[in-house]
Amino acid sequence: MRQMGLFNLASSKQRNARKWRLLDIITAAFFLGVLVLFLLVFTPLGDAFAASGRKTALRSPGLDPRNRGKLLALLELGRQGVTMDACPADMVDHMPCEDPRINSQLSREMNYYRERHCPKAEETPLCLIPPPQGYRVPVQWPESLHKIWHDNMPYNKIADRKGHQGWMKREGPYFIFPGGGTMFPDGAVQRLFTLQKATYFLEVDRLLRPGGYLVISGPPVQWPKQEKEWADLQGVARSLCYQLIVVDGNTVIWKKPNGDSCLPNQNEFGLHLCDESNEPRLLPREYAVGTIPNWPERLQKAPSRASVMENGTDVFEVDNQRWTRRIAYYKNTLKIKLGTPSIRNIMDMNAFFGGFAAAIISDPVWVMNVVPSSKTLTLDVIYDRGLIGVYHDWCEPFSTYPRTYDLIHVDDIESLLKDPSSGMSRCNLVDLMVEIDRMLRPKGTVIIRDSPEAIDKLSHISHALRWTTSVHEKEPGSHGRERVLVATKSLWKLTSASH
Repeated sequence: MRQMGLFNLASSKQRNARKWRLLDIITAAFFLGVLVLFLLVFTPLGDAFAASGRKTALRSPGLDPRNRGKLLALLELGRQGVTMDACPADMVDHMPCEDPRINSQLSREMNYYRERHCPKAEETPLCLIPPPQGYRVPVQWPESLHKIWHDNMPYNKIADRKGHQGWMKREGPYFIFPGGGTMFPDGAVQRLFTLQKATYFLEVDRLLRPGGYLVISGPPVQWPKQEKEWADLQGVARSLCYQLIVVDGNTVIWKKPNGDSCLPNQNEFGLHLCDESNEPRLLPREYAVGTIPNWPERLQKAPSRASVMENGTDVFEVDNQRWTRRIAYYKNTLKIKLGTPSIRNIMDMNAFFGGFAAAIISDPVWVMNVVPSSKTLTLDVIYDRGLIGVYHDWCEPFSTYPRTYDLIHVDDIESLLKDPSSGMSRCNLVDLMVEIDRMLRPKGTVIIRDSPEAIDKLSHISHALRWTTSVHEKEPGSHGRERVLVATKSLWKLTSASH
């Protein structure tokens, strides 16, 4: 019995030892898990894993670098029957250079993460951005000013947050826009003024033409408990010699001084004129408001800044005549629906002087004029004409949401990608066509003018993008070997397997 008791005691000790070893293992595993979680959340190691995971997720068919290379090779060879894959469903609103999944991993210092951060070419998705489920051709203009299809932008949070401001509300199958309210209910002063040398006000001053007007409505203009901010804002305006036109309730209007006679006054903000080495400097008087013809005369008259180019005034006149002739051909022969409610938002990817936009000024449209940054910098002429536009390098994606434009026009598309000094392509034409597809809404139209060889290549790429195309001769009276490609983007939906 004593031996049996000793045996039982020994067995009990062994069992307790095993239990303790098991508890030790569980405890160690728990603390190891906590340590790993800490490293992933609070150290750069987590960012590295996240970035790696995103790259892995992106390498689906069409995104894997090896498949991307094969697809590019097939398209460049003009292979028939090649069709691009759809991007994943979570990319319906993808903007390559403003991707929150990437930017959220970047530094917050100086709002660096809010800047454009474009992916490398080999990391750029070579797939087609899908529309949201339930997408429909947009409501036509001018009805679209007041309502859009809910399913084209199915994000109720925006309406929930902004409905009380009169911005937008859900109403049946639509989002409606009642109007009223203010974009900045807490005041716009933070956007217009900082004590750090009045940075934002100075930027407004840079953008505003001499003799132009600055209107601020809402806080801090005569706003309760914002007397200091209102006083500071007036101080900056005085330092820049702005003329106070009127203060009416919570609205103020200032006029920028005409010409370069005003020197910044002695002030607490440290404002001073740019020196000779700075660019841009003060605008000469001939660019001031009042020296440019009134609208709409300014649209057709060559502005002073056109003369910066050799024979610029003559080139301007010829460009106007050319685009008047081309637009008539587009409407009457090619039956492009310019001037109808079907087309409202337009982009001209190679705008030069803005002749395309000027030729359709009587149509109910607006045109985003894009001046390629590698070409002659003519954006100032476009603004002098009373049009709008931007500079852009077409080897990078454009900063806009998918499905923005009803019509996209491109003249001499291959020149957008060439290095001006060497004449060599800086990037791939296929990537640019995929970007055009991203910007264009389903059932939207693309017009591309280029050489017969380029148009033949573009036709093959267009079919891979699921576009329907037709190729036409140039309009009568035009010189050169141009042809015109007209394409329509198809409306397709993701299959359930793509989700």
